[in-house]
Amino acid sequence: MNVSLLLIFSLLGVSRADVVPVRRGETVVLQCEADPGDTLLSVTWKLHLYNSSCVISYKIEEDNMTSYSSCSTRMRSDRLSLRISNAEVSDEGNYTCEVVNAIDTLSTYKSLQVLAQPSTYLKLNSDGSSECGAVGGNPPAEISWIPHSDGITTTILEEPDQTRTMISTLRPESLNETSVTCVVSHPTFMTPWKGVISLNSSNWIRYLVLGSGISLLLVLTSLLIWKRLYLRTCLKKLVNRDVPNTQTDYEEEKQELEPYATYTQQDNVIYCVATKFIDTDQAVG
Repeated sequence: MNVSLLLIFSLLGVSRADVVPVRRGETVVLQCEADPGDTLLSVTWKLHLYNSSCVISYKIEEDNMTSYSSCSTRMRSDRLSLRISNAEVSDEGNYTCEVVNAIDTLSTYKSLQVLAQPSTYLKLNSDGSSECGAVGGNPPAEISWIPHSDGITTTILEEPDQTRTMISTLRPESLNETSVTCVVSHPTFMTPWKGVISLNSSNWIRYLVLGSGISLLLVLTSLLIWKRLYLRTCLKKLVNRDVPNTQTDYEEEKQELEPYATYTQQDNVIYCVATKFIDTDQAVG
């Protein structure tokens, strides 16, 4: 039961109130339990909600009835009942019905609880911790771990629609288990939700990150070595272009002189033959 409701009831001297649960989006009807008989003069609903207050009332004067409302148009009063359509979490709070007749004023107290079912998840964070969450629940879900550990932190976040998100984180160093189970309990669940996650998968993440880093380092090193070799080759070509190569020049000069040398050799042969014939004729004479 709502703590503020208990405080109000204790101040009013009321021992308890009826808690009326309704799922978000459904319709609920709150009923005044007092019976004023045929002498009903007025009915007033006083609403103390999550972050607001409002009043719905109507009066009977002879055969005329006047009404007044400062509440949402989703709320309609019909004599001794109050109808709330498409219930929202913001409708949750304390409802007081005051019935006035010719003799007395009778009061009825109701506590409306709007149940919003949370969505659950279980994941492994990059640091190896296990995270279990129940998002958008009302009331907040309860989260526990199997096995239990002292390395658990819990965070409660309030959403814009006034629901709450529970996040429970389990540190891996606090356990020597290969897997853990997250258990989420909520009034909208028929049975608690359970999720199992392996803690060993965190090693695969570390290995994957480490392997990717090593591969990238090897690629960068290979590119650097290739670039240095390429630059050295280009530099060597530039140097050779400016400095004459003696061996290369000699070979080119030799190729240019070979035809002349051949021609000179042929002339020498003809000269030698002619000389031989002249010498022979002189000897015979």
